[in-house]
Formats: sequence, C-alpha cells, structure tokens
Amino acid sequence: MLACMALLLLAAPAAADDVAVDTAPASLPDDQTRLALSLYEEPSFAAGLRIPGPWLGNLLLAQPSFSWRHAQRWRLAASLAAVGSTDGDTHGRVLIREAWGGVTAGDFDFSLGKKLLRWGTGYAFTPTGVLDPPRNPIDPTDRLSLNEGRELVEADWVNGRHALTAVWASAGVFGNRPAGMTDTSALRYNTLFAGFDSSAIFAHDPGRPDFYGVNFTRVVGEALEVHGEFAHRESNAALLGGKYMLRSGVNSIFEFYSPPVPRLGRYLFVSVGKSRLRELPGWKQCDLSLALLANTTDRSHMLILDVTRRVADHFSLVGRTQAPSGKRWRSEYGMIPYSALVSIGFRYQI
Repeated sequence: MLACMALLLLAAPAAADDVAVDTAPASLPDDQTRLALSLYEEPSFAAGLRIPGPWLGNLLLAQPSFSWRHAQRWRLAASLAAVGSTDGDTHGRVLIREAWGGVTAGDFDFSLGKKLLRWGTGYAFTPTGVLDPPRNPIDPTDRLSLNEGRELVEADWVNGRHALTAVWASAGVFGNRPAGMTDTSALRYNTLFAGFDSSAIFAHDPGRPDFYGVNFTRVVGEALEVHGEFAHRESNAALLGGKYMLRSGVNSIFEFYSPPVPRLGRYLFVSVGKSRLRELPGWKQCDLSLALLANTTDRSHMLILDVTRRVADHFSLVGRTQAPSGKRWRSEYGMIPYSALVSIGFRYQI
C-alpha cells in the first residue's frame, strides 16, 4: 500500500520548470504586510479495521493568515484554521492559532497575545518544550498547521550571544481551560558557548513542582547536527538526537527519547527524506520521506510515508500512509484498530 500511494502521486502531471527570479527590493519599505490563504481537502481510507466503525473520512481546512511589520519595530500577526471533518459524523470548529502584537525597543522585544513558541530542540519529542504546543511524534512537523499557541505576555532581551526570555502564559483567557493546564511563568536563557547553542529553562506552575530543563544544538562539520534535552519535574526525561545531510540531498533525522514515565516505554524516531527527488522535470517537483516511530519497550512501531507533488504554482498533491504494527491489543501501536490509514490531499495556497 505504501508503494501504491507513492506511485499515484509521482504519476501526476509535472509542473512548469522552476524559474529563479530575483525580486528582492533595493530597500525594505516601512510597512510590510503579508496575507496568505491555504485551502486543503484530504479524504482518508482505513484498511484492515478490527473494530466496527467508519472506514472513510474526509477533512476540509481553510487557513487564512496575516502579518504586518512597521519600521522593523511594530509587529502584528494572526493565523486561523477553520476545520471540518467527517468520520461517520460531521464536526466543525475554528481555531485561533495565533493572534499577537509586538514592539521592539532597543535590545528588548515585547509581545502580547496568543503566540506559538518553540523552546525545545527535538523534532518528534521535546521534554524541554514547556510552552511548546504538544508534539505529535507521528506528525512532528505539524503538516496540517493545526498547532495552537499559548495566550501570553513575553519579554525578550538580546545582547550579543546572550538572550533572556521571560513569559507568563495563561491556561486560557479567552476560552475554557483545557484539563490539566495551568498558568505558567517561565524563564529561558540562551547562549552560544564553544559551538553549542544552549538553553537553560525554568518554569513555575501553581500547585505543581517547579520545572527545570536544559537543551543544546551543535553543528559538527558541514553535514551533521546533534541535539539533546534534559528535563526534570516530578521525574526525569531526556532526549538525544541528530540530523545528517548527505551530499545527494537526502536528509536523515534520528532521536531516542526517555519519557518522564518510563513504564510507558522508550521511543526511537528515524526519518529519511529528500526534497526535489531529482533535478529533472517531473521529479524536482516531488518530496518524499519515510519515518519509523518505535516503542522499544513493547516492540511496537509505526511506519509513516509522506509524498508531496507540486503540480502548479499554487497547487500540490499530498499523500500519507500510516501503518502500525505490534502485539494486537497488548502494545501501544498494536492497539490501533487498523492495518493502514491512507490519506490523499489537495492543497491550494496563495
């Protein structure tokens, strides 16, 4: 089934050859405004269902976004997502992913509103991402752009290689508070030391033990990047990973994650992919990646194949297959009630 989906997308009509055009203005204007819209439809098919339920689903997304900057000082940004889904029943919702404003004053940046933060260094897992949106290891890049930010007040100070960030994040000012989420006060210190881009993080949530974390990223040579995270609250969590780029353009990512609750298992994530498969018409419009997510404790795993084919300036076809495996009903991925989930989507962006 993985091969069938890849062949289907690779057989789509080729887009026109890319033409490099230098459109950079001689100088930046005082006001910079950007409006964007993404429309997406994705039907999904579940094969080998082991329990009664719908085998066919459909997802519709409309995602407008807006950003404005004045004189490199004032900033506004907003991003919405209208989601409609059908999987036996029809559901609809509107997500406010971001809606914030900011100002720069000397070495300080101030922000207020709902904003996405990414403090962790991991791709599939991030134990130090105390204010990051929850990471989905099956979808580490948030391919549908549905992650939501936190409602917060943020102050950043940057001086040379030193940066300090202070944040107060609400558990929900404009809506119902999600279960288990509390207001969070957090500090992050970042510096470049001996080639290590390093951060120390502290967070305080009322009624919970304080959070402590450190992470790093280090580039080794021209092709290898390594990263790691360590966090402690009630217990310890750690991650070690890396990214390696071959001269052919093949990009590989690997991570090992030990969560704060070890009895749930330890995890291995490996991803291999390439953008623009070949510099030939019909191939350079294609991106391909294959990922493995494994619970090393119960020996269950999930294979994920992603294929993207650009067919015109604003259009693309997107395919995805998820294939879980493991001891049926006795392992994490063996609990998933299908043998494969195939999705083929169509995206229009302006």
